[in-house]
Amino acid sequence: MAAEPTRRGVIAAVAAGSLGLTGLTGCKGIAALGPVPAISPDVAALERAIAAEQLLIDRYQAATGQLSGAGAGAGAGRLAVLGAIRAEHEAHLAQLREHLVVPARLAGKKSHVAAPPLPGGASASIDALIADERAAVARLTGELLDAPPVLAQLLASIAAAEAVHAVLLRRVGSGAKR
Repeated sequence: MAAEPTRRGVIAAVAAGSLGLTGLTGCKGIAALGPVPAISPDVAALERAIAAEQLLIDRYQAATGQLSGAGAGAGAGRLAVLGAIRAEHEAHLAQLREHLVVPARLAGKKSHVAAPPLPGGASASIDALIADERAAVARLTGELLDAPPVLAQLLASIAAAEAVHAVLLRRVGSGAKR
């Protein structure tokens, strides 16, 4: 009658490779399920729109701080418009995030890109924000043809709002004639 192998004996045998179990030594982990699927174009477009809205919010916050620091010359009306537009961007961001479903284990793993600094002076800052809004309109409308209907509708709505923001900014006094 053969004795049952002990746990120590099995571990020693595997460590020594004497059992010929070299095919069982590696675990494939998640790779056993197949390749990780690529991010769909819809999700990629949504992530780009979310990142862009966050950058716009950061730019408006910087502009508000810059113009508030300029004193009474900034004008309460100009600051009110900047605040209202920033609030709309925050609403856009919330709407976009509602459409992106991220598993809890992946939430918060995206790094936040810092917004580029605004140029000095109220007029130059407003001009920069106008350029940002126009760039947002172009980017969002460029995404429309490839987006599914629900996302296309949201992106088109946000693009229309961005176009209005550019007009409002021009009216509060960028200093440049357009």
